[in-house]
Amino acid sequence: MTQVVELLGYEQIKGVVSAAPFSPKRKRFIFVRHGETEGNRTRIFQTAHIPLNDTGETQAAQAAAKLRSTRIGRLVASPMSRAWRTATLVGAEHAIAPEADGALAERYYVDLWGTPVPDGGLNWGDDPPGCESLAAFVSRVSHSLLRVLAHDDRDGETVIVSHGGILLVLCAATGITLDQAHRRNAVPLLFDGSAGAWTATPL
Repeated sequence: MTQVVELLGYEQIKGVVSAAPFSPKRKRFIFVRHGETEGNRTRIFQTAHIPLNDTGETQAAQAAAKLRSTRIGRLVASPMSRAWRTATLVGAEHAIAPEADGALAERYYVDLWGTPVPDGGLNWGDDPPGCESLAAFVSRVSHSLLRVLAHDDRDGETVIVSHGGILLVLCAATGITLDQAHRRNAVPLLFDGSAGAWTATPL
């Protein structure tokens, strides 16, 4: 049974995304959230440099193994350590080096880095002082995704390795119903909009 995820502020994300229709030229691609970190496990706002923990290393290696038979033409990743390491392991299976795209970095909660996420959960609609605003975050991510997916002339799949926040923007933009299967660490998701409505299938 699909477990639908209710996230605080997700409706605000959808509202911001709806102002600019998402219509990339490439209608099929793979998204991978990074493997687990200690920041994920302990639920803190993470800096750019927190690495994968042992579980995350295993998850990233498993994601790479799942994509071993996939013909990858392009691998684009956030330069934040956790995503970059995950992408490096995926690319090693194909002798492909990831391309860094800084606009695919997680939302910058700068003044909250290292502090606990509230017990009630993160509200993505909030704009805490000293942090990247929701509007700025959604704008940079949307522009980056459209740029990465602007061409449909490469051989093989385009793979994007990034973060949970970027996945929220992507699901909001494509109209995907967000469920728990989409949000797990290091699970490759095949996004396909070739038939009209977008789908996202865990691989």
